[in-house]
Amino acid sequence: MDTIVNNASTTFSNAVGFQWNDVIVWMKSLLLLVIGSGLGLLQILLPYIIALIVIGAIVYFLYRAFRFFRH
Repeated sequence: MDTIVNNASTTFSNAVGFQWNDVIVWMKSLLLLVIGSGLGLLQILLPYIIALIVIGAIVYFLYRAFRFFRH
């Protein structure tokens, strides 16, 4: 099994010109960029999300209050 893994690693390095470690570091940086961008977007939209929740709660309780007086 070790021979197969080493042979595959060597073939990969010869085919593309860089090592597996370089691929892992590159993918890590891309993953951190995507996660960081998503968290940044969530932080920017957080006031709007909270406002929508508050407005939804107000509408819900007003609906329940007016339903009480309907009978």
